[in-house]
Amino acid sequence: MHKCKFSQPSLNYLGHTISKEGLQPDQDRVTAVIHAPAPHDTSSLRSFLGLALWYSKFIPDFATVIEPLRAVLRDSTDLSFKWTTEAQSSFTSLKGLIVNSPALALYDPELPTYVTTDASDYGLGAVLTQMHSDQSERVVAFASRTLSSAERKYSTVEREVLACVWAVERWRTYLWGRHFVLRTDHQALTTLLTSKGSGRAGLRIARWSARLLCFTYDVTYRPGHQNVTADCLSRLPLTAENEATEEPDMIAAVFKESLCAISLPEFTSASETCPELSLLRNQIDKGWPKCKKSLPENFSPYFQIRHELSVHGSLILRLTDRLVVPASLRARIVDLAHEGHQGIVRTKQRLRELFWWPQLDKFVHSVIASC
Repeated sequence: MHKCKFSQPSLNYLGHTISKEGLQPDQDRVTAVIHAPAPHDTSSLRSFLGLALWYSKFIPDFATVIEPLRAVLRDSTDLSFKWTTEAQSSFTSLKGLIVNSPALALYDPELPTYVTTDASDYGLGAVLTQMHSDQSERVVAFASRTLSSAERKYSTVEREVLACVWAVERWRTYLWGRHFVLRTDHQALTTLLTSKGSGRAGLRIARWSARLLCFTYDVTYRPGHQNVTADCLSRLPLTAENEATEEPDMIAAVFKESLCAISLPEFTSASETCPELSLLRNQIDKGWPKCKKSLPENFSPYFQIRHELSVHGSLILRLTDRLVVPASLRARIVDLAHEGHQGIVRTKQRLRELFWWPQLDKFVHSVIASC
């Protein structure tokens, strides 16, 4: 018990201080930043940037501030380090911003949650906020990233949709399983990102919007002059070389002749009317027997993973993020995942990220063999 602390006004954890005010940088780390000497080679500069990057979520215009430091890295080698006046100014400014960074509100799953996004010609920006009881909207996190060369060729509406999908998936831990409001300054998205607009979307947008099927949200239009923070972040993005560029490898729901994206209401309806899943929901609700002998023969695969299954309305989940697919939609979902005629292994990988059903591998083999 000597390592335990109780009834503390604040707690230091993983480089942050958590208190009733919210989340702030750990003061010991802040002191280390204050006393950090100017970098003298590329290795020490990378170390400082790594420390600063840990606190980037507290600084909306982080990418702009560190650009001179990144320029030094680009122009220097291990044998030739070129520290510039602009880099020194950036180094000093970054110290000040970390020291004086505002407290971010702690996420509360009971409060109304908003994701506000925007896209510019070269970057994406997003802000995660929550409305508190005093009607103040407090920031939980900032985020921004640059667009790849391929993404910069997208149309305006495609970049705006990409910003929405990227932001929601980035904050999946906060958003999955809870209702939130997605705010955008592009009015067309209020239709395109709903089930009513899935039939009007182009191929790429249909794929992206399908990745939001497992989230519960409303899309609202917010004029640009009210969308200042996200707009700023998109124009001052944080460079992220490791971000997925053109199209991340996720289950793709696209138009394929008469085949179109599966909406959440359609999936829910199919799950609700599926005889096998109806029996499975009843079995989960009343509890599993100690052995499978008393169960129908086709329930054997479910019995093996019975502790991983849960019911959410008409949907059944394996663990927390894989939907159990009703029989009527399995072939169609395989076709969507196989879009572009990828191999069997790749198709199965894409399916396993979001879905499960008994003998999935065997089913995929049979569908693709007849392709």
